[in-house]
Amino acid sequence: MANIDLHTLRVFDEIYKSGSLSKTAERLGLTQPAISIALAKLRRQFDDALFVRIGHTMRPTPQAEGMLPNVQAAIAALEGTLSYRLSFDAATTDTTFRIAMTDIGQIVLLPRLLNELAVAAPHASVEMSNITDRAPQLLESGELDLVVGFAPQFPAGFYQQALFRERFACLARSDHPRIRDAPTLDAFKAEGHVVVVTSGTGHLILERTLQSLNVHRPVKVRIPNFLGLATIVGTTDYICTLPRRAALIMARDKGIAAWDVPFELPDYVVKQHWHERQMRDPANRWLREMMSRLFLSREAPLAHAQAEDRPDRVSP
Repeated sequence: MANIDLHTLRVFDEIYKSGSLSKTAERLGLTQPAISIALAKLRRQFDDALFVRIGHTMRPTPQAEGMLPNVQAAIAALEGTLSYRLSFDAATTDTTFRIAMTDIGQIVLLPRLLNELAVAAPHASVEMSNITDRAPQLLESGELDLVVGFAPQFPAGFYQQALFRERFACLARSDHPRIRDAPTLDAFKAEGHVVVVTSGTGHLILERTLQSLNVHRPVKVRIPNFLGLATIVGTTDYICTLPRRAALIMARDKGIAAWDVPFELPDYVVKQHWHERQMRDPANRWLREMMSRLFLSREAPLAHAQAEDRPDRVSP
């Protein structure tokens, strides 16, 4: 069987069609000795003459007649396999893209991604999950297509692309009794704070920097995600330090204001991560290119109300 390949099967098929070794050689662009060698391989494999000369024509034996449908099916299958290339059409695909993000990413990035998909890939859907310690394994197994966010613990050996740098801002309610302007360091340390404790964000960066600067803040409440933060800040005197893009989104509510942090904080890089198995997949490549187009090195704009009514607050 090691000697029977696509070339040999094509020789069989062409001899059957043309009834001639010379015509087979001409049509396949081979020499007549090469055709004879291929026919000899077939005869040895099947222990049958397969084609015998009757007059000026090579006629198939009953063995060859019985083999023909399978030979032609094998040729079609091999040609289809060898020429197969994955294709992707965003306009018609019903692919479900499986993406892991932090909850802050779901606030900042997901709405723009969904709006873009609604136009470019209207039949596609998205299955979201949070970034966990298992994210690398889920990329390896194909259970995730993409991981997007701040994930410094991601191991080496995966592909990644930096999308943008993020920094921090403060959030307070607009009619806060003591914060009417950008808060001073003293005001920052005096007010009660809401702390969002969640993995995969800049939470650890913030905590470590506060410790190194010896900045102590009275923490009044710790919450596990950002989903209820705007309500808490908008209805109490507590303030919160959080990633700037999320702060700007929440500050679109006129009851909430975003301010620059009154001391230096390091920024961090939000990236998209994927595994080598998805590197050349056209659907995955299209998704990564869309993420790049939407978010690569772009600063979040000020909310419309801030740009017009509150230009002194968080700088763009």
